Amino acid sequence: MVEGKFPYADHYLKLFHENYRRHANLRARVDRKLEQVLKDPYHNTEYLDDRSGHLDLRGCRSIRIDRNFRIIFVICEECRRIPECRYCFCAGLADKTVVFLTLGPHERAYAMK
Repeated sequence: MVEGKFPYADHYLKLFHENYRRHANLRARVDRKLEQVLKDPYHNTEYLDDRSGHLDLRGCRSIRIDRNFRIIFVICEECRRIPECRYCFCAGLADKTVVFLTLGPHERAYAMK
């Protein structure tokens, strides 16, 4: 994971840790993207919504690692304003915290696997 002084604090769910270990071959690229998100989580990230037939990911965001690989996360200050957010794990965390939920190939990431 990343270390350093960033405007946003980081918090990682167990699923993120498991997938981070699973995809060790992409670790350097993932770490660069994590740093980018912690500097400015709104820049070059996609706001997710409720797509019929899929998980309701309102309040979550994603960032591309490559064409088919994503990191899914929430920004506490944003997801607290969205009552429909089902993936708000921000209890006890500061507003300027990014909670990294998972990473993986597109379909697995968006299925929260």
